[in-house]
Amino acid sequence: MSGRLADRAGTWLIAASAGLCVAVLLALLGWLACAGLAPFWPLPVEQLQLRDGRVLLGEVVAADTDAIAVRTSEVDRPGQAYQRVRRADIVARSRPADAVTRTFADGRRQFARGGEAEAPPSSHASAVSPPFETIRANALGPIARGRVFVGNVGRFVGDAPVGSSISGGVFPALVGTVTLVVLMSVVVMPLGVATAVFLHRRRGPLVRGVRATIDTLAGVPSIVYGVLGLGLFVNGIGAGIDRWLYADRLPLPTFGSGGLLWAALTLALLTLPVVVVSIEEGLARIPPGLREGSLALGATRDETLWRLLLPVARPALLSGFVLAIARAAGAAAPLMLVGVVKLAPVLPFDGTFPYLHPSRQFMHLGFTIYGAALASPDTIRGVPRAYACALLLVGVVVMLNLSAILLRNRLRDRYRALQT
Repeated sequence: MSGRLADRAGTWLIAASAGLCVAVLLALLGWLACAGLAPFWPLPVEQLQLRDGRVLLGEVVAADTDAIAVRTSEVDRPGQAYQRVRRADIVARSRPADAVTRTFADGRRQFARGGEAEAPPSSHASAVSPPFETIRANALGPIARGRVFVGNVGRFVGDAPVGSSISGGVFPALVGTVTLVVLMSVVVMPLGVATAVFLHRRRGPLVRGVRATIDTLAGVPSIVYGVLGLGLFVNGIGAGIDRWLYADRLPLPTFGSGGLLWAALTLALLTLPVVVVSIEEGLARIPPGLREGSLALGATRDETLWRLLLPVARPALLSGFVLAIARAAGAAAPLMLVGVVKLAPVLPFDGTFPYLHPSRQFMHLGFTIYGAALASPDTIRGVPRAYACALLLVGVVVMLNLSAILLRNRLRDRYRALQT
């Protein structure tokens, strides 16, 4: 009787722990979604009448019990017109219905009352770059605010950055992240399958040494892989390729500097241990009767491996692929040494042959998050932009993982009869 009670208590404890973990995860995702989407919602324009006679028109971007921060019209550059106002100095505070917000491509905003003639003086930059959006934020209804919100999200995802880490969109970083993950997968999956097959089929001191090495690599910090990629791929192999094939371009490097190819190879080394362990465990779970039956019917060991065992182990392969994506997508530290940049002039692929250019530097959402949160000239807008980039990165990883998981589940159902 006491044993049954202990079993039930253990079951309920495990269930409660799992439920708590799920609840915490959903809460974190919900908080990230709110923090990441908040910058795209149009803020109301407030007019503040101060005791010294000044009148401020702008958006309230931060507040505490003693003071508020107001973003007023920016003439020359983004982030130049924040003003801290003590609450005790405010005589009147209102939201005029005729307030106009003009947003420029470089991130600047200007505020005015009434028509265009009442706008604040524009600099040369404003004259060259007219506002791409002019709205009356205080007069917008729920549907109009939703349209502005959707437009802001679309520009964030589909446009290129403009001038700094707080302006424009993140489309190059999104393309660079997806391209890097795909290229890394093309490299690591065949290498991981070959290594797992070798460890599964062979025995002896060499195999034990390789397995110990794989286990050790799984615990190495990611920045160490960045140093390895810098020394081995960039300064080693890349510099050698330049000396052999691009000597006429030296001292300007082609492959001897950070680029997409070296970043993909570095992440392939980073994710190789999890891929090998997942595939080897999948091969070990296959019933011995399948292998023995194939050999009894006259198939060779190689035919049994490639035509029976690996197809049955496809769910394990896809599990390794999912784990590799999850680890590689967020690994920004090693990329800082092997090719990622804050602002890339071109995408890693285009319409020019060979279409994919592995020697080009690229942008990455993980590094964009770092730049917006810690290296931004405007913290008030940089941190919310970092949340938005983090939300987009989570969405990319979830979409890639869901695709692999759905395919894995279909293959698992297909081969479940063979596994039983």
